[in-house]
Amino acid sequence: MYACKPSVPQAFHGGRFFDAIGTDFHDLSRAESVISADVLDAWFDPSPQVIERLREHLPFLMRTSPPVHGDGLISAISEVRGVPRANLCLGGGSSHLIFTCLPLLTSENSRILILDPMYGEYSHVLEQVLHRTVCRHHLHEEENFQINTALLFEHVRLLRPHLVVLVNPNSPTGKYWPRTEMLELLRRFPETLCIVDETYVDYLFGNQSLEREVAHFRNLVVLKSMSKVYALSGLRVAYLAASEEMVRRVGRYLPPWSASLPAQVAAVEALHDPDYYQQRYRETHLLRCQALEALADMEGVQVFDSCANFYLLKCTQQSATWVQTKLEAENIFIRHCDSMSPRFNDNFLRIAVKNREQNAKIVSALKRVFTRDVVPAIA
Repeated sequence: MYACKPSVPQAFHGGRFFDAIGTDFHDLSRAESVISADVLDAWFDPSPQVIERLREHLPFLMRTSPPVHGDGLISAISEVRGVPRANLCLGGGSSHLIFTCLPLLTSENSRILILDPMYGEYSHVLEQVLHRTVCRHHLHEEENFQINTALLFEHVRLLRPHLVVLVNPNSPTGKYWPRTEMLELLRRFPETLCIVDETYVDYLFGNQSLEREVAHFRNLVVLKSMSKVYALSGLRVAYLAASEEMVRRVGRYLPPWSASLPAQVAAVEALHDPDYYQQRYRETHLLRCQALEALADMEGVQVFDSCANFYLLKCTQQSATWVQTKLEAENIFIRHCDSMSPRFNDNFLRIAVKNREQNAKIVSALKRVFTRDVVPAIA
C-alpha cells in the first residue's frame, strides 16, 4: 500500500507536536508530556459550562445532524456581538472560510496586497492554490513589525488593489493596528475590499473588533475564528461578518452543516460566559509578560512583545531550525516562521503562551540551548 500525496502543495502550519502524541490517537495520554507551543491553541480549558453542556448531552450531540445553517449560533453571535443576523455566516473554522472566500473575491487579474510577515494561509491559497499575483507590504524589524499607517496608505494609493488582507492582531508579530486607522483605510479607499482576520482580537480589551462596522462598510469582511479565544480549536467553528450582499454571495458556496452540532452548542455556551474568558485573557497577558521578562536578558535572542497569546523571538547566534530541533528533543514544540515571510531567513520563532509550568519549561529549555547551562525556572 502506498500513501497518496496531495496533488496541491499544502500550507505549512504548526502541529508537529502530534508526531509525539501519535496521529493514530492510540495513546492520547502522551499529550501530558508534550508542550504544543507551535500552534496558538488556548492554554486554558473551555468554560466549565461549555464542558458541562457537552458532557451532559454528548451521545445526542455526536449522533445527531446539526441545524443546517447554524441558526441558533448565528442568533447568539448577533446578540452577544451586536452584528445583525443578515451580516453573518458560519464556517467550520477560519480556514474553511478562507478557502471559500478567496476564490470568490479574486480573479486572475486581481491586484492583491497582503502584509509580510503574516499568517501563511492567505498567501498559500492565493499563490499556490489560485495562482494569483500577490504584492507584499513589508513590515520591518527595526519598527517592531508595526504597521506604519502612512506607508500602508501610500502603498494602497499607488497599487489600487482590488483586495487587501490584514491579520489584526497580526501573526506571528503580535502587533495590533488601531481600529481608527483601519476605519480610515476603509473610508479613503472605498473601492478596495478589505479582509480583516481578527482571530486574536478578543485578547485585547475594550471591544476593538471591526465586526459591527460591516453594516456601514460594503468594502469590509471580518473573519472571526472561535477557536483560539474560546478554547474550541478541536471543534472547528468560525464566522464571517460582512455586508448582506457579501454574506449572500459567500453563503451560496458554504456547504450545509458547516459547523458540527458539538461545535455549535459549545460556541453558544462560550458566548454566554464572558466573565470566564475575560479572566483567562487577563491571565494570558500576565503569563506572556512573565515569560518575556525571563527571556529579556538572554544572549542570542531578541524578544518581540505581543498583545495576544504568543510572542516572537529572533535567533541572533543560531539558526531557528537548530533551536527548534533542540527543543523538540525535549518534547517542546515551537513554530518556525519562514512560511510567514520569505524574509525571515531561518531566524524567527513564534511561541504560544502556555500555562505557568509549561512556560517555565520553555524558558529553561531556551536558556539551556543558548547557554548550555541549566537555569532556574520562572518563579
